[in-house]
Amino acid sequence: MAAALLLVVCAAAPAVTGTPESEEFGLMVKAPGASETFYACTPCHSERIVVQQGLRREQWDEVLDLMVEEHEMEPITGDARTVILDYLDEHYGPDRPNFPR
Repeated sequence: MAAALLLVVCAAAPAVTGTPESEEFGLMVKAPGASETFYACTPCHSERIVVQQGLRREQWDEVLDLMVEEHEMEPITGDARTVILDYLDEHYGPDRPNFPR
């Protein structure tokens, strides 16, 4: 269900153009993994789409697979995937401690 919601939101989200200023990740919390997550996700949509989700780690993992399968995102594997999942799980889990208000 969450993956389907993200799919709908991603399809409607405008693509991000340009590059952010050095070490600036928009609404994303500046923490280990922010850079990897920002650059993996924002070529197709705003970081706001990411920070508002509030998914469990397993759901984030499924979303990464979905983005590859359905939206032609480059696969993220190995250590990079672990870093991104760690970041998303810590900062944008179900309780969304860093939900933008």
